[in-house]
Amino acid sequence: MRRALALALLALACAARSPPPSAAPPGAAPPAARRAPAAPVRYGAEPDAAPTPLEQAALDLARDRLAAGRARPRVSGALVAAARELAQAAAADDPAALARGRIRGALARAGCFDPAPTTVLVASEMASARAALAGALPRGRATDVGAGAAERPGRAGRAIVVVLASERRASLSPFPRDVDPGEQATLAGRLGAGLSRPRVFVATPSGRVREIEAGAGPSFRAAVAFPEAGRHAVEVIAEGAGGPEVVALLEVSAGGAPLDLPAAGPEQDPPGEAAAVAVVRAANATRRARGLQPLAASPALASVAERHSAAMAAAGTVAHVLPGSGDAGFRLRAAGIPYRRVLENVALSSSALAAHRVTEESPAHLASLLDPGATHVGVGIARRKLPSGEEAVYLTELFVEPPDDGAESPLTPDARVREALWAERARRALPPLAADPALDALARQAAAAMRARDEPGAPDLADRALALRRELAAADVFVASAPADALRSANLRDRRFRRVGVGVVTGDSRRFGAGRFWIAVVYTD
Repeated sequence: MRRALALALLALACAARSPPPSAAPPGAAPPAARRAPAAPVRYGAEPDAAPTPLEQAALDLARDRLAAGRARPRVSGALVAAARELAQAAAADDPAALARGRIRGALARAGCFDPAPTTVLVASEMASARAALAGALPRGRATDVGAGAAERPGRAGRAIVVVLASERRASLSPFPRDVDPGEQATLAGRLGAGLSRPRVFVATPSGRVREIEAGAGPSFRAAVAFPEAGRHAVEVIAEGAGGPEVVALLEVSAGGAPLDLPAAGPEQDPPGEAAAVAVVRAANATRRARGLQPLAASPALASVAERHSAAMAAAGTVAHVLPGSGDAGFRLRAAGIPYRRVLENVALSSSALAAHRVTEESPAHLASLLDPGATHVGVGIARRKLPSGEEAVYLTELFVEPPDDGAESPLTPDARVREALWAERARRALPPLAADPALDALARQAAAAMRARDEPGAPDLADRALALRRELAAADVFVASAPADALRSANLRDRRFRRVGVGVVTGDSRRFGAGRFWIAVVYTD
């Protein structure tokens, strides 16, 4: 009986979707002319959903299947509006109705900030639409869902239903989707449970990426400027159990610019190992377009990236950190690959090239690709068949800045640390530091002891400096990738210190990898 009622509602929904136009009395304005102007779309401000019976049936089913033992997902008016646009495009036989660019455009026009909602489309007879949707909807977890339905023109009784489901990890205060060039808006919100360290990135129409101060979390607040006309991408990143993750992605139009993504390049992978080569080629094309040097492909990095992609495929998840493994730096150290800095992009799509395009559409991931210090890249690809029969491609990209071996400098590592410290003091308009041979000797002993133990730490270094008849002393120690990393020294900014001792020992570390710098810096008055 319940099934018969549900099917009747489905049939009613399509019948009521397109009422015939009504004639207006002579001299009356057409109905559209009397409507109030549409309210500006704002991210984080959910519109009324007002689902049709067909959409309501789809929403009820989706909420049951995606509860995963928790509270049923909320109905999001913004996701409903986006799903309707996609359903109408599919009903009109648009072959690109569910293309990634079309989905992102529909989400933006509806005011959705969901970075990657699950998208399900069902085309069937109205009488069997609910059963078809039940078979297509995956079981999983979601906090918000939307459903849109459309009847196929000229095909009575045939319906298209699109369901969008998202697990939102952050909340946003209302933020404008449309701004004037030169305008500034405040992006504010709060991270969900288990997330920390919010970061806000903005990609401008001209291709520049910048990070904006957002606060320590869990609340965040960032002043976002839109200096030029065009489409801007605003992204919020947070640190979770699996490493950094995107929690919000907003497309913002400055000056009435279209919200759709630019047309993507080829996304079909060439066969075999050529797929990784094609990804490197695409990455370097983007770097060249921004005036940056291309990256050299590294087989050693590719091997590390391939193992991580295979681990993601086996776990069925995309993350920088998986159970039983560390972050990218940990994996490079375990493989004995020296580096100064490593940046990592991970993504999932229907092909390796499509996954790479996804990273370029994310401001934070694009910033990693465009890092000016990176010189080498490793690309790893793993493929997995989904229960639906579709192939999922897991992509890992590693961008590495090589270690600083000092080959281009005539100075010793100790001298390079002093040079960096003195330059930073001058930049901060602080009193200059004087080299002190007695303090240098203490610092060298501390650095050598750290290297021998393969462990940072010199708890007695400041006390030993005080024994030299000084009134004030402090020490900082590091295991670093380059002498300039000593600028992390917290005591460098203390104007009370006038003397400094520096000790540096270089070598490989079992814990921290190859080509490390063991640095000790001790300050006194």
